[in-house]
Order: sequence, then C-alpha cells, then structure tokens
Amino acid sequence: MENKVVVITGGSSGAGEALAYKFSKEGFNIVIGGTNTERLKKVKSKIESIGTKCKFLVHDISNQKDVKKMVDLTIKSFGRLDVLICNAGISYRSVFEHINLDVFEKLFKINFFGSIYSVKYSIPYLIKSKGSIIAISSLNGFIATPTRSAYVSSKHAMQGFFDSIRLELKNKGVHVMVASPGYFESNFRKNTLKSDGNKEGSSSRDEKGMMSTEVLADKIFMGYKSKNRDLIFTFRGKLAHLIKNWFPKLADRLSYNEILNERESLLKDY
Repeated sequence: MENKVVVITGGSSGAGEALAYKFSKEGFNIVIGGTNTERLKKVKSKIESIGTKCKFLVHDISNQKDVKKMVDLTIKSFGRLDVLICNAGISYRSVFEHINLDVFEKLFKINFFGSIYSVKYSIPYLIKSKGSIIAISSLNGFIATPTRSAYVSSKHAMQGFFDSIRLELKNKGVHVMVASPGYFESNFRKNTLKSDGNKEGSSSRDEKGMMSTEVLADKIFMGYKSKNRDLIFTFRGKLAHLIKNWFPKLADRLSYNEILNERESLLKDY
C-alpha cells in the first residue's frame, strides 16, 4: 500500500478519524477534510507520528469549489489518488410536519451532494489509478425510520447514486463499495440537528456495547481489500436487510417501535 493516497471527507472525528488512522497504519498517505481546524490538526499530528504523510483542508463539503480544492490539494501534494472515502454527514431528528426545510436542504447538500461533488472531481484520477470509492452510508440507506426523513432520504439517494456509478465505472477498473453500518460509538448522535436546526448535544440512544469506530474502520478496510460491493456489519443489520426485502410490513412495525422506544422519542407526543 506504500505511496497510495486516500482522501477522507469528514476526517476529523468519528468514523472518518478512525479510517484515517487505519489507512495510515496500512501505509497510505492521507488527505482529510472537515470544518474543525483544531481537530484536523490533531488527527494530522497523530498520523504523522505513525510515519505517513497527511494533508488537511478546512472546507465546506456542500460547496463545489471547496471540494475541488480538496482534490486539487491531493494531486498537488501527492500526484495521485487511489481511494476516495465519502464519509462526511449529519443527521436531523424531527417529525416531517415540524421540519425546517432550510435545515433539510442543508443536510441533503452535505450528505448527498457532498458525495456527488467528491466523486465528480476525483473520477479522472481514480480511473487513472484504477482505484476505489467507498461510500459510508447507513442501514437507513435501505431501511426507513420515522423522525429521520431527511437523513433517510439522503442515504437512499446515496445508495442509488453509488449503485449507478458502479455500473458506469465497471469497465474502467474502479471499485465502488457502499458500507452500511448500524449504530456505532461516535459523537454523530450528539451532533444530530433538532427541528430548530440546533444540535441535540446528547445521544438519543444508550451507546454502551455499540461497535467502536476502530472496529468499524478495520471492517471497512477489509471490505476494501476484498473489493466488496456492499458491506453490512452485524447479524442484526443483515437480518434487518432481509426482513425489509421479504417482509416489508414487519420491517415497518419494527422500525417504528425502534424509534418509539428511543430516549426522548419524538413519536410519543405525536
């Protein structure tokens, strides 16, 4: 893997940070993007202590020009791009009746269009290196849950987009994998937006026993090496996928009850 280069969006925390460390330990040079300068500097310093090179860019993933700058920085710094990981994303917890459409649109620009822009500007270099695209989606990419309509629709859109470009790139030698984790330990739920657009500040779920980001990163790297098409991580996730396809009404009932029973569920008073 020596001298190969990976770009990771949302690389300053959570799954993106863990993936940056994992790929650096495997000998990749790293480019990470995000919005928190201090966090990005911390990740860069840790990666360089591992012995690989790292560049970072403070940018807005929902802005085309910023995303292009990320790819341009990669090529200017390393001369190549081998793996693109579309990881940046946020969530929004609200019943749709009370949703702020500006926040809905903001989420879609980050989760969906951020991936679109990243792929668009990376494709020429990935074709040249016969590289890989890894999309960090969610079980919500194929299973709907109430009070998450913005997040669910963005992940469904991602799934369709990456399934489509996988077919287009079939004869170009570019590998496309969609990873669909369930719940794992991270600050993601604390950063989930509420109806008014402010952050939750606390998790709506008990995170004890959830998969760690380190284990998640290991599994994603193994999927990348094996050139998997799709990656669903747990027996529970695989069972949910099966039920959704074969018993959709049961899937609806289970999904509703899952959210009804979460901490401070928005369904209880609706």
